[in-house]
Amino acid sequence: MPHVTKKEADAYDRVIDAANCISELLEKSGIDIDEDDLEVLSIFIADNAPAVMQILKRVTKRCAL
Repeated sequence: MPHVTKKEADAYDRVIDAANCISELLEKSGIDIDEDDLEVLSIFIADNAPAVMQILKRVTKRCAL
């Protein structure tokens, strides 16, 4: 088993916590997605949070329809 520092373990825990929140958000959205795909997608988004946040900074409020 590879040696993991407390800092690395804490960072991993934060990614998993964020992934759980993302999964809940996506499940509530009504998007039809397989449970395994939801898990992979949620972890990917959480693991790439800095890039996702940079992309989302460019998003403005939705237009009122």
